[in-house]
Amino acid sequence: MATFFFPSCKAKADYPAASGQLREYIRRCFGVKPSGCCRPGCKLPGAEDTALVVCNNCAAILEESSVAGDIRFVWECIDQDADFPFPDYGGEAITVQDCWVSVEKRRVQETVRSLLAKMNIRIVELADNFDKTRFCGVNLLSPCNPSNAKLAPKRYVQNNAQMFRPCGPDEQTAIFRTHCEQITTERVACSCKFCTDAIKMGGKQGIHLLELLFPTP
Repeated sequence: MATFFFPSCKAKADYPAASGQLREYIRRCFGVKPSGCCRPGCKLPGAEDTALVVCNNCAAILEESSVAGDIRFVWECIDQDADFPFPDYGGEAITVQDCWVSVEKRRVQETVRSLLAKMNIRIVELADNFDKTRFCGVNLLSPCNPSNAKLAPKRYVQNNAQMFRPCGPDEQTAIFRTHCEQITTERVACSCKFCTDAIKMGGKQGIHLLELLFPTP
């Protein structure tokens, strides 16, 4: 049995400092180095292996394109670590944005909230939360990524092709601004790069969970 850690290509690119701290944390606590990309061409976990993931899309791809025996989000590992040095945000009210790509993963959604609470954040819920969310930023307002469609066809094509409603940049921004009008806090916590970007496009301060857990000194 082996553990594979997929740190997310997009997370590494968009949140390099926080992503670097996460990689060091996983190495120190689990003795695991990054395994590279979740897509075929790289070594993927087998039936007796565990995959640790950051990205909702990585999880979706591994669920359909690998035989990984267990797929766990790093959020669960951190939440179960009694010695993790959680930063203290002083009771700041922050809205939670659930991502459609993990819409059915209630355990993961609850773990995100557990982490926010442990960082002394006052959680503000949206009406369309948990299994009601249909939000994933430009990901759902663009044509379905052909690679995602090939590697996770059940999620992106067979069961949910209707979720993709492509539109232009101006309409995307207008949709995100309308979405953000319901948000009463300045900052919005996301566990998805596309959600984070969309919240910013809508006029609020989207912040990825990685950035909250591993703030820049």
